[in-house]
Amino acid sequence: MKRKLFLIVASLAFAAALACESGADVATKVKSEIANDRSITNASHIDVSDRRGIVTLSGTAESNFAKERAVEVAKKTEGVKDVVDKLTVVEPQQAVAPNTAASSEPGGPAPDDATITSSIQSKFQSDQRVAGSKIDVATRLGVVTLSGTVKSESVKRDAMQIAQDTPGVSRVEDQLTVKAS
Repeated sequence: MKRKLFLIVASLAFAAALACESGADVATKVKSEIANDRSITNASHIDVSDRRGIVTLSGTAESNFAKERAVEVAKKTEGVKDVVDKLTVVEPQQAVAPNTAASSEPGGPAPDDATITSSIQSKFQSDQRVAGSKIDVATRLGVVTLSGTVKSESVKRDAMQIAQDTPGVSRVEDQLTVKAS
């Protein structure tokens, strides 16, 4: 009798699990799909929530194209019935001049994201103006995002310029905070 009851309960639980995915699973799938889409460079700024297959996207996108693409990717994700778009477009601030040198050697291939990130981190450690600052560096498709805390606006400008002058960097996004002393 106990075994029969156990089998019934286990079967019901398994059937329920197959019948509907939890909101967290759908949201996780959508977030993963958006993060893997190479045309959305600022995916970490897009929040995803789900309620019974109705996915809500909120946060910021770096362009109208990225916003539209995030909605499109979400709609195509398994388990999504509809998408509510609450994304806002925030163009990245360009506090420094764009880097015209796209690669380390003229005519050579552009460095990969990991190489760009480690190069910038190394430059930060050896530059006396920026050394000791708590700056996180993330690179995706040549777009570098600097986040963390610095002591002054001048340190912030120096860090932005160092990153922008690094071969392979197409743009630098500023998410640095100046800590008041």
